[in-house]
Amino acid sequence: MAEPMFTLCGQVANVYVQPGGVSKKTGEEFDPRDKVQILGHLPLATGGHKLELVTLNVEDARLFQAAQGKTIRVPVGVYALGKAVGYFIPQGCKPVLVAAS
Repeated sequence: MAEPMFTLCGQVANVYVQPGGVSKKTGEEFDPRDKVQILGHLPLATGGHKLELVTLNVEDARLFQAAQGKTIRVPVGVYALGKAVGYFIPQGCKPVLVAAS
């Protein structure tokens, strides 16, 4: 079974670099990070959907810049962040363009 259990599908809305700096909480320095924002349809329990913007760290922003404004699918991992859910793209995973329907 080679297919990932969880994938994120949506339109690449923005790609940017978060500047490095110093953490206000710990005082530790951190490096700049490539980020992508993906806009997609989140199903609602009552039917219908809402738009959700998910921001993820990425290894290479160039892969996502090439897909700016297009719909992609990318494998994601999921973790608990308090009462919220966080997502990450596993190392080495690349986005795949989704054909327009």
